Amino acid sequence: MTVSPAPAPRPPDADPRGRLPGAMLAGALLVPLLTLAVAALLALPVFGRLPRFLALLFTRALAPSGWIGLPLLGAGLGALTTLAWSGSAGATLRRLALAIALMVAGAALVVRTPYFPEARNAPPRGSRARMDVIRRSTFHSPADVARILPYTRDPDPIVRQQAVLACGVNVIVAGIEGATADHPSPFVGLPLCDSLRTRLEAALHDSVEDVRAEAARALWKAPRTFGREPAAAETLAAVLDRALRPGAVERLTWLALDAAAGAPDARLEAAAAQFAATCPDTELARAARRAVKGVAPASSER
Repeated sequence: MTVSPAPAPRPPDADPRGRLPGAMLAGALLVPLLTLAVAALLALPVFGRLPRFLALLFTRALAPSGWIGLPLLGAGLGALTTLAWSGSAGATLRRLALAIALMVAGAALVVRTPYFPEARNAPPRGSRARMDVIRRSTFHSPADVARILPYTRDPDPIVRQQAVLACGVNVIVAGIEGATADHPSPFVGLPLCDSLRTRLEAALHDSVEDVRAEAARALWKAPRTFGREPAAAETLAAVLDRALRPGAVERLTWLALDAAAGAPDARLEAAAAQFAATCPDTELARAARRAVKGVAPASSER
């Protein structure tokens, strides 16, 4: 019976279980914790003011990119500690190359100048984000209202409609329209009023009827702010003329009737009277008759 020879013993410096992953993980966790601890320690009053280069280094190390670079740097240092257990010259070179690559990448991220984008100045992405900007800007300062203006030319018609609506319903228009002799508005004569009116007048020629109707209502409902705008009355009258046609949007009819209850206009009142005489919907017809009389429809009837 032939007895096979016993397997040769492994070299004492071999790493059969693989210390590399554990060492890299330990380094990736330890270096950020040590950096944070040292930074907190040096921030104590007993150490006084840090040298400029050291303060800059810690600032960048604790920046968002630094929190990626520190674990990489620690993983590279951890890989260096396993070189003695590589087992062969080839394995040693591979581990050394890995350690150097990780440390170089980590150091580059640590010393990188941090970038903190200004969220307020960043252009919103997506229609929903742009409409959120419009809603947030409506009843703040005039500077915020001015941020609405570019969205009146947005490629999305829904965003344009919201922007046009906000141009007619905002802190400036509300302040001027609601002013009294005892409480005058500080916004009277504000150049931004001219900008709002210009954008609303341009929106009267929009390709989408919803945008045109919103612009007309905004102009007609704010005579103190924008003055008398016959083109707005013509647009609202056209909405009422088309209100009974197939495919007409009822919301636009209510919008036109709401505006018709404001400042008097012969063309607009005639359109409302014609609509009241031919509309089969009693609620809409009643609202149209009240608009002709210059009385706004009651909210309960809407």
